[in-house]
Amino acid sequence: MKYRNLGDTDLKCSVITFGAWAIGGWRWGGNDRRESVNAIVAAYNHGVTSIDTAPAYGQGLSEEIIAEALRQLPRDKIQILTKYGLRWDRNEGEYWFSSTSMDGSAIDLYKLSSAKNIIE
Repeated sequence: MKYRNLGDTDLKCSVITFGAWAIGGWRWGGNDRRESVNAIVAAYNHGVTSIDTAPAYGQGLSEEIIAEALRQLPRDKIQILTKYGLRWDRNEGEYWFSSTSMDGSAIDLYKLSSAKNIIE
């Protein structure tokens, strides 16, 4: 695996990143949780240290699965790259698009990048 420094820092990230959208199951027709955890662990065992996720991936499911996988891995060796600010649980911020939730009900997603929202 090749690694590169993140910007001007000493932090080295793998050039290949594990994309965690599909493990959220949303818009992909579901997933197998155990296989998803195993895939993250296998990626790490092959040198992948960066994981791309976002709260909107399965309305938090992707992040739950990543957390489960991290219990088996050295947390200080992994970078979690996330997109913040997407909300589906309240109509606040800038409207982004309409979709369906994990249970099939209609939801609207909003971009809300206030400091308060990021901290939450």
